[in-house]
Amino acid sequence: MTGTILKPVEGWDKQKLKALTLHSADIEFQEYKFDEGGTAEVILIYSGGLCDSSQIAKVILPELENLYRRQKLSELQMDHVFMPLPLTALEATTSQEQIFECIYEGDLLLLFTQSNLLFKMCIARFPDRTPEESSTEISIIGPRDGFVEDIVVNVALIRKRIRSHSLCYETFTLGRRTRTKVGLFYFSDIISSDVLNEVRKRMNKIDVEGLQSINQLEQKISDKPYTMMPLFDYTGRPDKAVTNLLNGRFVIIVDGNPMVLIGPATFLLLLKSPEDIYFSFHYISFARLIRGFSFLLSVLLPGVWVALTSFHPDQIPFRLMATIATARIGLPFSGQIEMFILLMLLEIFREAGLRLPSNIGQTLTVVGGLIIGDASIRAGFVSPSVIVVGAIVSVTGATLVSQNLGGAVSLLRFVFFFISAVFGMFGLIVGFVLFIGYMCKLSSFGVPYMSPLSPPVFKEMARAVIRLPWRFYRKRPEDLNTVDSDKQREDLA
Repeated sequence: MTGTILKPVEGWDKQKLKALTLHSADIEFQEYKFDEGGTAEVILIYSGGLCDSSQIAKVILPELENLYRRQKLSELQMDHVFMPLPLTALEATTSQEQIFECIYEGDLLLLFTQSNLLFKMCIARFPDRTPEESSTEISIIGPRDGFVEDIVVNVALIRKRIRSHSLCYETFTLGRRTRTKVGLFYFSDIISSDVLNEVRKRMNKIDVEGLQSINQLEQKISDKPYTMMPLFDYTGRPDKAVTNLLNGRFVIIVDGNPMVLIGPATFLLLLKSPEDIYFSFHYISFARLIRGFSFLLSVLLPGVWVALTSFHPDQIPFRLMATIATARIGLPFSGQIEMFILLMLLEIFREAGLRLPSNIGQTLTVVGGLIIGDASIRAGFVSPSVIVVGAIVSVTGATLVSQNLGGAVSLLRFVFFFISAVFGMFGLIVGFVLFIGYMCKLSSFGVPYMSPLSPPVFKEMARAVIRLPWRFYRKRPEDLNTVDSDKQREDLA
């Protein structure tokens, strides 16, 4: 049998490879000799925690022993000789970075010292966990599998839901030191070519020492990295990722992160829940309106209350104003200071609930809030009306699906509160109008952030704001400028 003669690696031998691994105790350097003279020697290099080392004793070493028993040493430069093992020969000019990248990807390196041939064999087995329900997006009647930290598993969770050749997957390696794998999913016959080219361009321009979090990547490719409003959507659920892919968006997966990025994102997209497609359109339409109202209430209510009680008490009904004034007798703080203290306490409770273990964090936060609120009223620190406003703000903020949007709401709440505390209702109205104008100027990969509300696309507004019956979703959203705009045929709708 004939075959191709393999080229030995240049600049690497047994001593140099051993010196390369001296300061990495997790890398195993093992020598095996298959004859008495020591000429039939193979060096094995691998990272024990990143590969299935049991394969070495069970499969690889017995095959190598058979190889040396069957072949002459002079024949160990022919590629067909190594066919029993799935080995891949490394190039003659392999660099130090390439060697370490192979090791930390779970590959086994084999150096045949007599011929100085260097091979790699994939025996990777990374630490992982079984896909389970996302902790940030609770499933009621939808699927309960969620993304994990392994990019291979996350890719499989999407692939098993979409069996189409037009679903494309590209990979990038970002970070000069971390060499983090990043995946890009999109439908080649749906997504806008302008959006696709732009996301590729921004990904290829990233030059960082290490990519540690998905938020770091988001800021690198965002249209406005310093804006308070999120221009990407996050999800830990594969079904939500698939829904957005089918609508003409892209999905970015970062190895080591149990969440994925969805873009381009709009404000109305952030108000939608992955559970929306599993419930009746009657209920979901009502729920979406509730979420939009809750967003406004959570952001504006503290400011409106301070503006009315401190600057415009004549706008409050007389009986309610009398009740508020009576409750405030003897209180040491002004209405502005009271509300500021309450908002700070709400954020402290929220942060404590996130940091504590999930099984006790939420309970402790609720109980602690009740106890402190009741004690504050009894001690005469704050008025009952302020506690009511704080409770409403806390509950309405919890209705928002996007965690990213929830963080922006907390900051916006303080912004509008300070404006109201200084300038009253006039300042609040002006600030809110400027904020709406700012949101209308934002865009994500060329898609207006407030679309289809601004610029107005009237035929898209209804199905973007509420959930209509499926027969009305024959076309994909116009703002995404997709190549294929049809989602279902007219006769099947």
